[in-house]
Amino acid sequence: MSEKQTSGIVPVTLSTVNDAALTIASAFADDASTLEALPNPAKRANLHRIFAYRLRLTLQNGGTVSATSHHYEGVACWYTYPITFSWVARLRAGVLDLLRYGGLRYVFFRLKERRFYQNLRNLYGPESYVYLALLAVEPRHQGQGHGGALIRHMLDYADSQKLPCYVETQSTKNVNMYARFGFKLIKSTCFPPDSDCKVYIMLREPQG
Repeated sequence: MSEKQTSGIVPVTLSTVNDAALTIASAFADDASTLEALPNPAKRANLHRIFAYRLRLTLQNGGTVSATSHHYEGVACWYTYPITFSWVARLRAGVLDLLRYGGLRYVFFRLKERRFYQNLRNLYGPESYVYLALLAVEPRHQGQGHGGALIRHMLDYADSQKLPCYVETQSTKNVNMYARFGFKLIKSTCFPPDSDCKVYIMLREPQG
């Protein structure tokens, strides 16, 4: 990824989650996890609505959603662990709409996925850390430094709080990118467990 300078980081708010969610849906439209969870193209057309729910849930529970500018070329979602998203919080964010947008198969897939990743974090995450839950750059803006700008923004916060950072990625390209920011690969696995979809777990200790 190029280290070309990008515009200043701006916060995503509850009133702008839909704009940010369009970028995320575009970036993850052909992702292996998306195709596994939403094999029906008609349901995949609702992907931006599903991501809008995830962003609302994050913001309503003290997390951070940031964009590279008000054009939303790139979006990052992160929060500090430990954190609990109760069912009350999920209802407030619109979890019941997931059944309409994604269907029953999608809901069960995501429940299984959530348990899987929570188990990984319980096993490999420190007691407290900054968790990069999502990083997305709109395809036509990739390679211009937007992802790097968002990562640096998160790392500046983590280092100021003397907290490690934890991330999971399914791309070897992303493993190399995160390594340039000081992340170390600590484990690789697959999800679904009987698939060829690799998951790489990476951790970065606080610096500075």
